[in-house]
Amino acid sequence: MTDLLHYSGQAIERAGEKRRDDGWISGQLGSAAARIVPIWQGKSLLAGDGAAYLAASEAWHLLEGAPSEPIFLGIDELGPLFALDLSHLSEVSAANLLSNADFQELYGVATQLVRREASLLSHAAWMVHWTRRHRFCGACGQPTTSREAGHVRACTNENCGVLHFPRTDPAVIMVVEHEDRCLLAHQKGWPGRLHSCLAGFVEPGESAEEAVVREVKEESGVVVRDVQFFATQPWPYPCSLMLGFYAMADDGALTLDDIELEEARWFSRDELRSPDLDIELPRHDSIARRLIDEWIDRSQSRSR
Repeated sequence: MTDLLHYSGQAIERAGEKRRDDGWISGQLGSAAARIVPIWQGKSLLAGDGAAYLAASEAWHLLEGAPSEPIFLGIDELGPLFALDLSHLSEVSAANLLSNADFQELYGVATQLVRREASLLSHAAWMVHWTRRHRFCGACGQPTTSREAGHVRACTNENCGVLHFPRTDPAVIMVVEHEDRCLLAHQKGWPGRLHSCLAGFVEPGESAEEAVVREVKEESGVVVRDVQFFATQPWPYPCSLMLGFYAMADDGALTLDDIELEEARWFSRDELRSPDLDIELPRHDSIARRLIDEWIDRSQSRSR
């Protein structure tokens, strides 16, 4: 099994079987050990180089006016954890919520966090993001209400009654290999000289492996085969599940999709190891970087 990637490896028991027990959930929220993971305008509360939490026993006043009820995340060795959307607070109120802590974009600090904290904060932000976008029923437009400790939004229209569940968007990301080189690309709008793996969302009616073949051909004109699974990573920007693959190409000729890609090149291992590399590789917390690093560390590409 591949080592756990950033944003995975949460050290909590989600206790999904308890979410329907309103009495049990209320007891967890009311316990002295309960903690709140606050989210404000999509940002996470951090103190120093780690996550900051609020004691639930001291945060009841924050529930008044909150856009939604606390969302049960699970239980760790210290007690129960709940996410709470505090986006209704003013910037000043949010800034003064806890001394020596402030709200920051998770994307900007995630690489500084230990994996379990990055995973927990992304879980909280993910659930708050989903809740904010499902306050109204997509089937009839009527308001929804929280069920199962925040993991279900139920339509309040008795003639509709649709239940909405949290979703993740599956996306494939792949290192394409050809003659001991790998294909990396710079997408339009990306900063600087950042180059990464080709990637794209899985479309309805196709497997992840089919999505790899389609996306590579659409973006680069390259036809691939021998698609092999590597690992998955939850990617909370805002709610994707990245499915990592390697794939082989028989031809290195490129025909770029100039709507999406500004540049794409084949790189050897020596080029990617070189201190004089003229591109920037992806962040270390990404599956893209893990795919590339694993490929570099191989002595040679997979057999053709």
